[in-house]
Amino acid sequence: MIKKVKLEEAVGLPLLHDLTGIKSDGFKGVVFKRNHIIREEDLETLRNIGKENIYVGELDEGEVHEEDAIKRVAPYLCGKNISTTGISEGKMNFVSDVHGLFVINREGLLKLNERGIYTFATIKNYSTVDKGGRLVGGRIVPLFTAEEEVFDIIKIAKEFEPIFEVKEFKKLKVGVIITGSEVYFGRIKDLFEPVVREKLSHFECEIVGIKKCPDDLEMIKEETKEFLDKNCDLIIYSGGMSVDPDDLTPTAIRDMSDKFITQGMPVQPGNMLTVGKNKNTYLVGVPGASMHSKFTSFDIFLPRIFAGVDLKKSDFTELGEGGLLNS
Repeated sequence: MIKKVKLEEAVGLPLLHDLTGIKSDGFKGVVFKRNHIIREEDLETLRNIGKENIYVGELDEGEVHEEDAIKRVAPYLCGKNISTTGISEGKMNFVSDVHGLFVINREGLLKLNERGIYTFATIKNYSTVDKGGRLVGGRIVPLFTAEEEVFDIIKIAKEFEPIFEVKEFKKLKVGVIITGSEVYFGRIKDLFEPVVREKLSHFECEIVGIKKCPDDLEMIKEETKEFLDKNCDLIIYSGGMSVDPDDLTPTAIRDMSDKFITQGMPVQPGNMLTVGKNKNTYLVGVPGASMHSKFTSFDIFLPRIFAGVDLKKSDFTELGEGGLLNS
């Protein structure tokens, strides 16, 4: 049974939970940890953090302390490349073991939080994370909960497994095709190659080749076939991504795809991103916005490709909310 006692009566008794307070430097943190045995000399410190009474005692059968509640469910929530830190103030952090892409089962996360006892706050889905980066903060709202709540969270975690995981970035073979007669014949300077090299520099990759093509559909398709024959995992195209009849790159991507995924998406800049797939090779047409905007639709999906995410049409269409970038 848990009971509230006055400070003077608490000397010699263990604390039931972490006690926090505002420290002299203004930082809020743990002043005394759970199970700390209260001493006479602690009373003034406890009064200074606003404590006149202390909760002591033991939980009844079937009740689970906040620290044990999060500790018991954590193993069922930690997917690939995720581990946990120690518990402080009832909270446990989930961190990444690798440099990669954080992926959430969003339906599962919603189910976890809907129950109202456990709370899991995460960084955004599909965030690029470094080793040791914080991903999730988990805890329960009350100081203790019924054991049935623990079982229910474990059941949800198993149903939607994995709810949290980090996909490690892979080393990919990449081919680049720069289209446009004005570039091919040297009428204007190509601005795309340095841009795409910089974006690829954030990942481990082998650039198999960078080819230039005029506005000639068959030539674009022939260069694509050469890169496919060299087992490229990703082929990136620039130029001619609008709906102008002279813009042939989307047609080439469509013709060379076993699975054509999208042409256009509700993201600006980068509306006209075009994506298809030939067996296991992604074919990605990058709009001209990438040459003058630091972050576009291309930057949203490039990490997902390097992480081995299987892209679907819905991955693109769902981005309308928040899709106005650089505003």
